[in-house]
Amino acid sequence: METNIEIQKGQLIEIKQLNRHVFHLKIQSEDFDKMQYVPGFTLDIYLGNGEILSNLETRKYSIWNYEPVHQIIDVAICTFSNGKGAHWVSTLKNGDILYFNPPKGKLLINESADYYYLIGDITSLSHLYEINRNLSINKKVFSFIYAYSQRDIFPDIDGSFPFDYYVINPLIPELVQQKIEALEPDFSGTGFAYILGEPKTVITLHDYFKNQKKWNSNQLRSKPFWKEIKDI
Repeated sequence: METNIEIQKGQLIEIKQLNRHVFHLKIQSEDFDKMQYVPGFTLDIYLGNGEILSNLETRKYSIWNYEPVHQIIDVAICTFSNGKGAHWVSTLKNGDILYFNPPKGKLLINESADYYYLIGDITSLSHLYEINRNLSINKKVFSFIYAYSQRDIFPDIDGSFPFDYYVINPLIPELVQQKIEALEPDFSGTGFAYILGEPKTVITLHDYFKNQKKWNSNQLRSKPFWKEIKDI
């Protein structure tokens, strides 16, 4: 466990519900000026006052956009899991002070490839939007966003819908793989894939890229973005 982490804070200047499962937060903080921002950073937000409550839980959210002039970060918080983070976000209001650890990340933008696969569900959509917006315009992109319902899809921060979306309900990882195989373009050069979202689908697709497409591990960034909280 990390110790002696500098706890930062900022003001929630806007919160709105985009659809039945997604909240959009805009957080302003002078502390953001300290970071060397890289697209793909995440923000560990405390579910309460992190300065006075010891052992307070955090939740990790992707930075959807960073506006450095006014030091504003956007995040999209999905509530599919119905866990503590989902209940916490429903209590927030404009003007609230939020506490968080300094932004950082591992699923960062990689501009070394010739083309990209951006694959994920709604929980990873804001992360993929941010990666996509910051790739050079000469990069080719194959996108595959899977959703249980059309109602769950929301636009990028600029109002655009740059990705291809597929409603798959019930979600079956093997079916997602089959659809991707059928749609894959014939890109040339070196590829790089971000495979994010629902855990079982992430594992299935990671194995597909590694074992069938014979991609190296350094061409893949895969991570489950949530897990279902089951009633006991």
